Amino acid sequence: MINRGTIAAISTAYGYGGIGVIRISGVKVKELMAYFFGKELSPRIASYKRIKASNGEILDSTVCIFFKGPSSYTGEDLLEIHTHGNPIIMESILEIIFTQGARPANPGEFTERAFLNNKINLTQAEAVTDLIYSSSIASAKAANASIQGAFSDQINLLSDKLLVIRAKIEASIDFPEDDVPSASKKETSLILDEVISLCENLVKSAKSGIKMNEKHTYCVVGQPNAGKSSLVNLLIGNNASIVSSTPGTTRDSLQYDIRINNFLVSIIDTAGLRKTSDEIEKEGIERTKKAIERSQRVLYVVDDSIGFTEKDKAILKNFSIYDYDIVFNKIDLSGSKAGIKKNDINSVYISIKENLGINALTNFLTNKNDSAKEGDIPASARVRHLNNANLALDSLYTAKKYNDNYELELVAEELKNAYNYLAAILGTDVSEKLLDEIFSKFCIGK
Repeated sequence: MINRGTIAAISTAYGYGGIGVIRISGVKVKELMAYFFGKELSPRIASYKRIKASNGEILDSTVCIFFKGPSSYTGEDLLEIHTHGNPIIMESILEIIFTQGARPANPGEFTERAFLNNKINLTQAEAVTDLIYSSSIASAKAANASIQGAFSDQINLLSDKLLVIRAKIEASIDFPEDDVPSASKKETSLILDEVISLCENLVKSAKSGIKMNEKHTYCVVGQPNAGKSSLVNLLIGNNASIVSSTPGTTRDSLQYDIRINNFLVSIIDTAGLRKTSDEIEKEGIERTKKAIERSQRVLYVVDDSIGFTEKDKAILKNFSIYDYDIVFNKIDLSGSKAGIKKNDINSVYISIKENLGINALTNFLTNKNDSAKEGDIPASARVRHLNNANLALDSLYTAKKYNDNYELELVAEELKNAYNYLAAILGTDVSEKLLDEIFSKFCIGK
């Protein structure tokens, strides 16, 4: 078990709420229970306790739960103090905890200790933060699948088969007189085909898991006065972006996270695209370019009473916009029918002013997010996983070529490389620098 002192942090989101949770983990947990309660609490039983300040005044009435190591989230003694959700109360209790020998936890340090104490592997640890930041029910299910070991089980199966084939090949190298080369070569080739197929499936699974993890970002683009800011305000539910009939009102790119039909998406309102001599508006247009680059998709807004013009075509070409859908606004003026038209380029017809076609638009946006069907949701994955899986696959392809020439020493070396790449995904042999990079992205208290 790793011992790096006792850590404490608020595990609930900062702010006011019904309940706040303080988490403490490490060797001094029992001492802290004795300090606060005069005795050690019974494990896994909720206990009603009053927390007092050093002068004896009651800070709060709480519910406390003790998890005795190693049967805890971190693998260490762990105490959770459930207070009323007032940051002043929680921080006051934390101050007392720190005076008794604990220190503030680093981001993700509770989960890092779970990893270091062999409670979870590295892919499961990463899936914890994926779950916290899930942008849809589907991505939450994918993260949960990884936490339960769905992704790491694929890696373990492949790694076990690699160990078996490595042992066989290395035995052939050490005792060549026991093998008939042609028969051994054919048998090894069949086994290599199997592990290559498993690794190809792992790569596909990682790609699907990465896509599932992505929060979709839509950049709202178009000519001035097409209704871009009005559309953004409608989607987010308030007048966050300035709306005016004067062209060039929006000078910046404003990003909002919004929830639509159980999906969390980002919407970026941008400056209208046109030729201008106004230096501030020029800067706004430059920011629009950057917003387009960081978006998965562009919603190109057109005034339907004017129609899709040559100027719109030029804008799309000049700004290298290829992945886009068109939102035809102001159908109350044009007389077009509200709804979706699916062609080579999908089009949605709406009227923001008259609230026409809005449900069609939101359904259209969320259907694009819903890339996984029920019952066909992959485990979440990271780019790091995909890179290592691809490296392992490259080693297996190379091993197959060497086996065709019966170069067993080189086959064994490539199989060893493939095994090590897979082990790196699970964190079997991982650097301190990589751990710091992974867990620094966690929230404090998790």
